[in-house]
Amino acid sequence: MNRTRAQVLRMLALVPYLQDHDGIPVSRVAEEFGVRPKQIEEDLRLLMFTGVGEFPGELIDFDLTALDDDGIISIRDAEVLSRPLRLTTNEGAALIVALRTLRAAAGESQLPAIDAALAKLETAVSGAPEAGAAVDVHVGEVDSGTLRTLTQGLETGRRLEIEYATASRDEHTTRQVDPRRLFVEQGQHYLEAWCLLAEDLRFFRVDRITSARVTDHWAEQHESAPRSTTDGFFTVGPETPSAVLELSPSAHWIVEYYEAEVLESFERDGEQVLRVRVHGSDESWLRRLVLRNAGAARVVEPAGLAQAVRDAAASGLAAYSG
Repeated sequence: MNRTRAQVLRMLALVPYLQDHDGIPVSRVAEEFGVRPKQIEEDLRLLMFTGVGEFPGELIDFDLTALDDDGIISIRDAEVLSRPLRLTTNEGAALIVALRTLRAAAGESQLPAIDAALAKLETAVSGAPEAGAAVDVHVGEVDSGTLRTLTQGLETGRRLEIEYATASRDEHTTRQVDPRRLFVEQGQHYLEAWCLLAEDLRFFRVDRITSARVTDHWAEQHESAPRSTTDGFFTVGPETPSAVLELSPSAHWIVEYYEAEVLESFERDGEQVLRVRVHGSDESWLRRLVLRNAGAARVVEPAGLAQAVRDAAASGLAAYSG
């Protein structure tokens, strides 16, 4: 079972358990659930954002003083979860659109539960179906077999082996990855996974995974900061800053990760070089990207960015030498 799903299931069980064992030591709860006390404390702090509203009395609360000073858990206001949930038309419409988006990205085994939730919402919330119908949900098509395999890897906690095509479509690589989650961003399915080839966290577009299989190896938990989708995805407009870069093989990952446009591919000194256009939030972001890949990424244009990279590199070298 993947880490996120295990945490959700544990937190769902924690609330009724703590209601029946108020004042229990955190060490005993950790022992009961088979995790470290620190993990239980993290779960409790996350549960404090759970409830039926946003004001005191509408959210689950804990006595943090007792928790921090004495290691005792005392739960408050958990009874709010037993109150009937009343949704406004706008809230119901937002949930319906979200469920339709989830349905477009879901595997076959998940469809019955999603359809049942949709049916209940459309019946219970007056006006929500009409409001939700005004929003079209478009998600790119992917191979259903591939999606099933990726879902299986996530659900069983197994490592995956995938065949992946780069954005230029002229190169395929075989990679072993430890999956973290599947999600939809800007109408495309993505797999977030630790890539053993890149030794880093990566986003893989599912429509570029040409084959996938579940291996016999357990997926490992790798120490890495969670990545926000805004780190790799944003809407490109006519005013969005961009740069043309030349990438050596060790920097080709930029193409797939940042959805760079491949303008040209050629050989230089026996290596395949990609000339690409990369969009970024601002020039400083583009400058940092090039500096992080010093020696493997070179700015072709704009000239101002190339000069900024040279100045930053010279400043860093001077500081190091001094």
